Amino acid sequence: MKELIEAFKALRHAPRALWLVIFAYAIDSMAYFGVLPLMKAYLGTDIGVRPELASTWVSVFTGSLTVVMLFAGGPAEKRLGIRAGIAFGLLLCVLGRALYAGAPFVGGAATVVIGLAVVALGEGVVQPVAYAGVKRYTSAKDSPMAYAMLYATMNLGAAIVGPISAHVRTTWDAKRAAGTTALSGFNAVNVVGVAITATAFVGFFFAMTKRAEAAVVSRAPEGAAAPASSGPAGKSPFRDARFLFFIFALLPVRTLFAHQWLTMPEYVLRSYSQEVADKMEWLVDSINPAVIFFGVPTITALTKRFHVVTMMIVGSLVSAASTFLLCFGPSTSLLITYFVVFSIGESLWSSRFLEYSAELAPEGRVAQYMGVANMPWFAAKTTTGLYSGWVLERFCPPTGPQRTGTMWLIYGAIAMASPLLLIAGRKWVQSGMAPAPAR
Repeated sequence: MKELIEAFKALRHAPRALWLVIFAYAIDSMAYFGVLPLMKAYLGTDIGVRPELASTWVSVFTGSLTVVMLFAGGPAEKRLGIRAGIAFGLLLCVLGRALYAGAPFVGGAATVVIGLAVVALGEGVVQPVAYAGVKRYTSAKDSPMAYAMLYATMNLGAAIVGPISAHVRTTWDAKRAAGTTALSGFNAVNVVGVAITATAFVGFFFAMTKRAEAAVVSRAPEGAAAPASSGPAGKSPFRDARFLFFIFALLPVRTLFAHQWLTMPEYVLRSYSQEVADKMEWLVDSINPAVIFFGVPTITALTKRFHVVTMMIVGSLVSAASTFLLCFGPSTSLLITYFVVFSIGESLWSSRFLEYSAELAPEGRVAQYMGVANMPWFAAKTTTGLYSGWVLERFCPPTGPQRTGTMWLIYGAIAMASPLLLIAGRKWVQSGMAPAPAR
């Protein structure tokens, strides 16, 4: 408990610029995670995309976001800076989400493609630049807790939007069924997403003044803290074999994250009672981020002395193993337990991994390193979408017999490859990294 209190105290004197970055990131996350779980269903019902192909559309979108992070995040950080970079990214998100929501009325699938491309560009700038902002606006002492707070508040935004989404979706579906509106429940949530993103943009644009950005905490002198990697300063992440193995070993377990929006929403809507289905977002959108919000800062403070590889092994093992709870068939209690256990596993490794990637980067190259670190995430999102729609229709069709236990057994077995790979390569990976602080 003492370590937890001390960790939070480290942020007590953090500059306003840091909190504004966290604010913008958290509010934008509300819109992103409010829209994403309903995207597959929206594309099918409102746009007319075949269910088997809708998951591919979603994967292409989420994958393109990662590509943008890799190739546009770095230039945006260098040329625009933190303040203008985040504001520019948020503005693009507002415009893109407006196009996405208007697609059923103007342009259809073509407008969806344009809107999602604009959103991908905006999010691909906001996310890495926000992490660059955390590094810029903190000292080496308080940066670990700042990264944890950024990740935690992102999840807080996602938790808050879940109940909002469920209420908006069911309310507007009832209105549409009564013939009083042409707006579906799925698209009503999209409209709310536009308003949320606009709020983030306006708030950040007017509050993040040049004066606020100038009053920052300076980083410790170069070399004051031990680097995360023993390689030469400024070494390209593409030439660091240990780093690449480390991040790609997490690819299998990351497929479970993709299933949170590619599989889980329709699994709940199809396999559970109407009462549970009407509260789908409470389960899919809110339990995980709520646990993350409280779990990440606490676990980060209590486990910061443990080596990052150790946390990756334990965390990925917990997340992967939780999937086997769903093999027993639809059960509300087991579903809730799954979300809680899966989220605890994520809390153990998620922010530490992002902190490791950001801290490894030389000054001015945080966005590039974050982009490279997210390459396995790109691979997980894109490849999962290629088969998840087919698997869902085969094992969890909207009508007829379902074999959902087999579906989750397959997905759990895939995810277990991550902790096994990390255990097998642990000594090699750790030999190229700085040791954990003495306990």
